[in-house]
Amino acid sequence: MRGTGKTFVGNMAAAALSWPCLDADFYFEEKYQTGVREYVHQHGWPAFRDAETATLHELMKEKPTGHIISLGGGIVETPAARELLKEYAVKKGPVVHVVRPIEDVIAYLDAETSRPAYGESVGDVFRRREPWFAECCSYIFDNQFGSDANSVASKGTFNEVSRFFKHITGQQPNLSENLNSGARSYFLSLTYPDITQAYPHIEELTQGVDALELRVDLLKSPKDYETLGHSIPRIAYVQEQVSALRRVTSLPIVFTVRTKSQGGAFPDSAEKESADLLRLALQMGVEYIDVEVTLPEKQIKDLNARKGFSKIIASWHDWSGALKWDGSLAKEKYDIATNLGDIIKIVGKASTIKDNFTLYDFVSKVNSRPGAKPIIAINMGVEGQMSRVLNVSFSPVSHPLLPNKAAPGQLSFRQIQQALHLIGVLPAKTFYLFGTPISQSMSPTLHNTAFDNLGLPHTYGLLETEEIGEQVKLAITSPDFGGASVTIPFKLDIIPLLDRLTPAAEAIGAVNTIVPQATSKEGSGGRVLVGDNTDWLGIRSAVKNRLASTAVRAALVIGAGGTARAAIYALSDLGADVIYLYNRTISKAEKLALAFPDAKIKVVNQIGAWGDSGLVAPNVIVATVPASATTTDDAQARASGAVYLSQSLFEYRAGLAVVVDMAYRPAETPLLGLAKAAAGHWTVVPGLEVLLEQGYEQFRLWTGRSCPKGVVATQVWDKYNSAV
Repeated sequence: MRGTGKTFVGNMAAAALSWPCLDADFYFEEKYQTGVREYVHQHGWPAFRDAETATLHELMKEKPTGHIISLGGGIVETPAARELLKEYAVKKGPVVHVVRPIEDVIAYLDAETSRPAYGESVGDVFRRREPWFAECCSYIFDNQFGSDANSVASKGTFNEVSRFFKHITGQQPNLSENLNSGARSYFLSLTYPDITQAYPHIEELTQGVDALELRVDLLKSPKDYETLGHSIPRIAYVQEQVSALRRVTSLPIVFTVRTKSQGGAFPDSAEKESADLLRLALQMGVEYIDVEVTLPEKQIKDLNARKGFSKIIASWHDWSGALKWDGSLAKEKYDIATNLGDIIKIVGKASTIKDNFTLYDFVSKVNSRPGAKPIIAINMGVEGQMSRVLNVSFSPVSHPLLPNKAAPGQLSFRQIQQALHLIGVLPAKTFYLFGTPISQSMSPTLHNTAFDNLGLPHTYGLLETEEIGEQVKLAITSPDFGGASVTIPFKLDIIPLLDRLTPAAEAIGAVNTIVPQATSKEGSGGRVLVGDNTDWLGIRSAVKNRLASTAVRAALVIGAGGTARAAIYALSDLGADVIYLYNRTISKAEKLALAFPDAKIKVVNQIGAWGDSGLVAPNVIVATVPASATTTDDAQARASGAVYLSQSLFEYRAGLAVVVDMAYRPAETPLLGLAKAAAGHWTVVPGLEVLLEQGYEQFRLWTGRSCPKGVVATQVWDKYNSAV
């Protein structure tokens, strides 16, 4: 419908995919040299609908792929146009229906005048078109967000728009990296009747896990609270719940409609309702769909045909305890699930601890088959808890903050890590920071807080030396070496001790992270030391988190050292139209510019007063020099040689803008103080925040787990402020 935010969502999707966004109305107006409203006034609605359909046909022919095409909501009024859309959805690519609460649409259209009036109520138009929208679309985007590109809400919205469109187009399917790589992976089983009840604890709940399971059979809207027992949730309510979960996390969702015979709450007889809900999940771009193999095979095959880049978990649960892992039934269910799904899930019930060993043998045998698919195989009950510890793929976990466990015997992510350590599967590793001086570093607080929070047995400490000598060599060759951070003055000196560098580290010319990686030869016990650089990722995240879909119009980097190299790499990755580079010693800036021949760098001999110099004012500024080397006092700058900063730096007023100062102290540097006083949409990022962002990435590289950012940031900032 008009007013649902197609332009807003379309432009964000185009930014995320790096595709052009074409508005069919603009295309129409250029072709016929008149506005839509005027065309209808002169020729009438039937003639407009015919012309609109012809325009759609042209667009599909001329721009069949690699474009976002935003269509008027009335396109579905024409049967021929509906056929074109349905054919496109089957043969070419996604047709997305952007939806929004009808009351919001009505409020918007009451003030909108660019298109001709409907001649009937908005509600009547919506009710007439609703089945046609459902008929034509292959996906649904529930736009429960704001439509102001400069609003705080839009910054979070961009993450969801990006996730959704990258997933459904296959540009970057939002699937668990750990599941794909064969590493240990986990999903948290949410047991709330209303997902919004999880909001206060969502960060704690998601710590360590790779995905979230939405137990649809346990959902219950406030309207149904008075109904005794479980009820079938309405399609609209489930759609709201998926959208509610998307608003607070980008983790993949496992969509589960568990029936009573399989241990859930959904009626076994409600096959049609189950099929409708599972199809809804695929339409909403849910990444993993749990499909019970007891459903009709035709229904499962239909889901497979519609799944796009999502994955089907073919599941079987036996709560009776009759399932024997060394018997014929387990093999039969495994074969059925293999034929119907991308991931196999078989759940039994343990009577004794020996049942877990039998399960382990079963998994080992099926995994030895060529092309074996990931398998979730666990035993329920207290006796089966060991199977949850040993399971590798998508282990379902609980959390103490949940209202209840989704199944008996479920453990938390933290409990499983502790158990893995106790049985020798997860040995303790030692991590370091190499550099000098480093006694005041926040890195030990960052990483040790994260290790403790997730139940990982590792430790992170300081190794301060005057040179890269025997102490460092012994540390990185020790069997328990887990990885290291590298800071000044060793970001170059460490390189000869490493086996290879990542492309980012090579381009930047410096290493701040060492990652031990096992060699591909199984059982060899060998490893290589990889040098990486996460400084640029910290800068990129700080900027991207503030700008969302806003483009980097122009950027300014102050300084020409190693951190400036990381800043240039980050800004180039963000697609900056131009990067101004300023340094007190111009020759150093010119030399640095030559090191990045593919970046759009312009060395400048002064900063500020952009209009006077004919330069476009930047909407991103990154300072990489000590705070003591800058000043807002012109006289002091002339006397000391410090970089003079004035309000003329912040001439950009057109939209969101961000300034990053890599200096840690003071908390408010001269540059950040000026930015706070500037007009416009400038936001400031202190150096400690960039340290945190690059540290989060280090943690992920070392452990394969997302860092628990909230608790870590709180601890680091508390220590930082106490030391001021």
